[in-house]
Amino acid sequence: MAEKRPASAAPWPPTHPQLLRTKLYVPQTRPGLVARPRLSDRLDALLERKLAVLSAPAGFGKTTILSVWAAHCRQRGLPVAWVSLDERDNDAGRFWAHVVAAIAGLAPENAAAGWPVVSPDQPATDDMVIGLVNAVLAANFIPFVLVLDDFHLVTSTAIHNAMGFLVDFLPPQMHLVLASRAEPPLQLAQLRARGHLIELRAADLRFTNEETEVFLNQVMALDLPAESIAVLDARAEGWIAGLQLAALSMRDRRDRATFIQTFTGGHRYIMDYLTEQVLHHQPEDVQRFLLETSILDKLCGPLCDAVTGRNGGQATLERLDASNLFLVSMDDRRRWYRYHHLFASLLRVQLEKTGTDMRGLHRRAAAWFQENDLLQEAVSHALEGRDFRVASRLIGELTQSNDAHSQPRVMLGWLSALPEEIVRARPLLSLGYAWMSAINGHLEAVEPLLEPVEAWLDGDGAGRAGKNTAESTTATPMASEEWNAQ
Repeated sequence: MAEKRPASAAPWPPTHPQLLRTKLYVPQTRPGLVARPRLSDRLDALLERKLAVLSAPAGFGKTTILSVWAAHCRQRGLPVAWVSLDERDNDAGRFWAHVVAAIAGLAPENAAAGWPVVSPDQPATDDMVIGLVNAVLAANFIPFVLVLDDFHLVTSTAIHNAMGFLVDFLPPQMHLVLASRAEPPLQLAQLRARGHLIELRAADLRFTNEETEVFLNQVMALDLPAESIAVLDARAEGWIAGLQLAALSMRDRRDRATFIQTFTGGHRYIMDYLTEQVLHHQPEDVQRFLLETSILDKLCGPLCDAVTGRNGGQATLERLDASNLFLVSMDDRRRWYRYHHLFASLLRVQLEKTGTDMRGLHRRAAAWFQENDLLQEAVSHALEGRDFRVASRLIGELTQSNDAHSQPRVMLGWLSALPEEIVRARPLLSLGYAWMSAINGHLEAVEPLLEPVEAWLDGDGAGRAGKNTAESTTATPMASEEWNAQ
């Protein structure tokens, strides 16, 4: 016979008007998943920690790896409670009702009387946490795990504060996992310093080269050559959703090689996914920032301010970084960033649709790079902005450095991007073009490029040419003060 409970005891299992029990089920894993023991091993260390955080953009497999790991935990006798969160869980009563119900579901029925009652009229925060902690201690739980999936959807400050309180006073047998697209607003630095934290970021969750090969050729049965896999892996940067969308697109294609070479963020499936899952979830000002700065291969706060014409670029980048918005840090100081390749492609496609003055954006970028002595980047943006006067002058400056020798192909690419009339109007620029063509093996282009040089030497430039020959014999043909003359 079941043990009688006092009339004041919480209902068994704990109930709430908005409790949806399907949110407490661990998602089913589909067959044919790529085995990822390196991640499961990292998560297994949670039993020696308080908290594990899986923080990465959409489509990096957070829910999948946790579902697989939860199944393995249960097979080993480690209970796992699960809550799949949604936007409605910003109501504190609803949030804690699901948390309490998930944990209470692991306890024997005779422990039910100790569970806190969640009232929709008086949604508790610290009081709820105190009741929950005491109930777990009183129920004599064996070690167990609570997974809160999609924690980024909970934006309530009250819930965030209560969760911080829970982590601080977590019962020793309870271990917490948060899966989120954004950095959880908890004291992670303190937890990290005390050794209480396990972290899996996008860099950890992304497919390795080997996992990409297994996924494409074994799971998706595409039988792609190693070269094609390498191209897709480089484009997707291990982003699992991107690789899956690419694989689905290739299943019925005969021209797979062509598809792979043209696979970018502008592909329809990728555009739909990133637009729906990422871009449209951002405020209008953030969307505008993303689009306008997508012209940049690398970003920092002051550069973004110069390009957009607005202040606050560094703060915006830091928010995007914390939100895991397909932003990749390029240094340990978090000064320079870049967008994920496919996300950048999408943003540029969307930017073109807006009718924005893209030349103006590039010219402002060129000006900033020039002011900060980053001349190669300045040249690239000046050319994109079709500011050929500035580009030709900057190329002239660069040819007086070691860049002309160390990057002849880059120099030739810049020179070939200049209009012919600009090159021919500047004899020394034409001479440099001829020199770079010769170095790169394009000998057929040399003679036509030397014609304006010869005409210049036969005319007013002859005297100046004589003067130049008296200069240091170590000077290169392009190292002339008159590079941009005429």
